[in-house]
Amino acid sequence: MDFPVFLNKWVIGFKLIRYTPFWFWFRLINHSNWRMDDHQRYWDFWMSINRGYDDMQYQWEFEKVWGKNAQPETIILSQENYDALVERLNEPPDPKVVERLTEILRKSAPWDT
Repeated sequence: MDFPVFLNKWVIGFKLIRYTPFWFWFRLINHSNWRMDDHQRYWDFWMSINRGYDDMQYQWEFEKVWGKNAQPETIILSQENYDALVERLNEPPDPKVVERLTEILRKSAPWDT
């Protein structure tokens, strides 16, 4: 077992410091409900804070997956279909659908009862 895994298991399971400020901060820094040995390492969390690096590397990642000089898919619509799509996007939603969605979201989750 490597040291980061040991440290994570020890801090999370140590009953004397459980629910102290240190324990909460440690859980927050280590993805709170994620077990470091099962999912991500400590440095993955800190590297994932800056997502700009991924944006800069997007073309490289795209080519890595789809091949060199690959182009993204292009959707071509006729003028009539484009106008119909824009109309559909601009029209307000049906009030009955919105009310039903609001009712569903106000209910508690089945696992919360």
